[in-house]
Amino acid sequence: MTCIRNGAETSVHYNDIKVGDLVKIRAGMNIPIDGVIIRSSGVACNESAMTGESDELKKDSLDACKQRLEEKEAEYAYTKE
Repeated sequence: MTCIRNGAETSVHYNDIKVGDLVKIRAGMNIPIDGVIIRSSGVACNESAMTGESDELKKDSLDACKQRLEEKEAEYAYTKE
């Protein structure tokens, strides 16, 4: 697994990932970690081992999620009036 640690790319075993590492995720990878997506394109995750649900869940960056939340809150406030 490739990660960026202290500004340099390095190859590490998934057991050696530390808090603060940036991990480059590629199609088909299994990553046993929780994290925040910084930049992505079409990411979907199968969380069946954790939740039992077999549907893939779409993932997006934190900024995109915050923007969608603001839009939904504004929509809700508009319909509430």
